[in-house]
Amino acid sequence: MTDVTGRAKEMPCLRRIWTIAARLLLGLPAFAALTGEAVALPPPKGLKPARPPSLARSCTITPTELEPLFASTADPRPQEEEEDGSEDDEEDEDDDSIPGVILPGSATCLSVSGTVSAGLQNDSVRASRSAALPPSSLTSFPTSASLRIATSHELASGLRVGSAFSFTMQNPVNDVAGLTLDEATVLVGPWTFGLDTSRFSFWTGDEFVFSTRAPSRTVGLLAVELPLTETWVATLAMEDPTLGTTSSLPVAAGRVPDGVARLAYQSGAWTLHGALALRDIPGRNSRLGRAGILGATYETEILGRPGSITAQIAGAVDAAPYIGSQLDAAIVRTVLLGSDPTRGFSTALVLRREWTDEIATNFYVSRYQLSVPLIDQAKGKISIDRATANLVWTPVEGLKAGVEASVAQARISLTGRQVAAGLAGRLISTQVFIERAF
Repeated sequence: MTDVTGRAKEMPCLRRIWTIAARLLLGLPAFAALTGEAVALPPPKGLKPARPPSLARSCTITPTELEPLFASTADPRPQEEEEDGSEDDEEDEDDDSIPGVILPGSATCLSVSGTVSAGLQNDSVRASRSAALPPSSLTSFPTSASLRIATSHELASGLRVGSAFSFTMQNPVNDVAGLTLDEATVLVGPWTFGLDTSRFSFWTGDEFVFSTRAPSRTVGLLAVELPLTETWVATLAMEDPTLGTTSSLPVAAGRVPDGVARLAYQSGAWTLHGALALRDIPGRNSRLGRAGILGATYETEILGRPGSITAQIAGAVDAAPYIGSQLDAAIVRTVLLGSDPTRGFSTALVLRREWTDEIATNFYVSRYQLSVPLIDQAKGKISIDRATANLVWTPVEGLKAGVEASVAQARISLTGRQVAAGLAGRLISTQVFIERAF
């Protein structure tokens, strides 16, 4: 019994010795295959352990939020009440954000967006006596596509750096190029450098397909935004219209860039906009051009449904490029010279009503009037009256279709200037369109 017990106690020791010897002689892989045991192998020399693959993450590009220069000291109790009932305001702020992705190995948010649109358009023209008679009716198939690439990167210090680049491709219409550069900017905190739309402009007609088919006025830009309070923002800009790729009117290069000062207010249902512009006009008798604009948008219910009212008025002396819409500029640019002395004004009234969650209507009327006192000639005049309405159906986000009709009456009286066919007179246009945004 003693021998048997002693042998039994010696068996575990012999088993351990055999296991160690087998591992040394056969090697770890062979021993694992022979015995069925799991053995953790060290990684080969020179190779790093495999890492899980990194995937692109979603991100959002939002407008830069800066601390106001004059912080409000309002009572916190009413502020809390406003926060409780400000869900609609938060949704509006979310609409300004742009979704994007953070690429692997980078901390920069990249966003790519654009639109593709097509339509069937019919133009009926009744020319004035000063222009050659064009065809009484013309049918066309306007198409356009735009692409915008934006980036945003926040440094460790909290300073945000970004960039934006966009262009539009479309059918050449009214001497407008088929490819136009709309934006090429670099943003560093509150500063904006590059090519962009003028900070003087307010209502741009984005709700109407005829306006979006005409390139907006772009300028070389150096601008800074200064938040005064939570609702007031001031903007100071230096603009060079000669660097713009889609200038609305021909302009003479001044000795210094144009200066623009803007003051904007946004709170609740109100959006207010006021701006002043000064420009240098070179020549034998150099002069100072000036322009001003006042605009407002009020969101309210119209006949029991959500809607909005927008109104603006702009005036200019020797600064014609700052007044009128893109459509007005497409007519005036063919008969006006950059050195012409001018004075005039433009107005616009816009109404929008949402009949259902998917169907909405937009309507606007505008007036453009310009006096051109030519040397040794009678005073020239340009006036354009316009009315446009559309019906837009938006079944899903990013897709819309509809029909739009426009009536324009242009009167051009400039002695010695040739007026292209179809620009002076009455123009009635109707278009059925479809647009997809991505």
